[in-house]
Amino acid sequence: MVLFRMLRVALRLGGLNLLTPWRSPLLRWRLETYGVRDAGGRLLHADQITPLDFLRFLLTHRGALARFLRWAATL
Repeated sequence: MVLFRMLRVALRLGGLNLLTPWRSPLLRWRLETYGVRDAGGRLLHADQITPLDFLRFLLTHRGALARFLRWAATL
């Protein structure tokens, strides 16, 4: 049941960009405020986030993202 709620939260945050979440303005803005960096360690602006940067962020912070989704599913 919690997994279903977590999936609903993730889909809602992705908005209309379900297949390309790195194009979501909300997610790009959140990644920018979180301080996502490129491979060279440079902070990226939301407009500079590429699919590879997005995937790297997801893999690096997957534990924290899962905890966030689990928390958001309880709201």
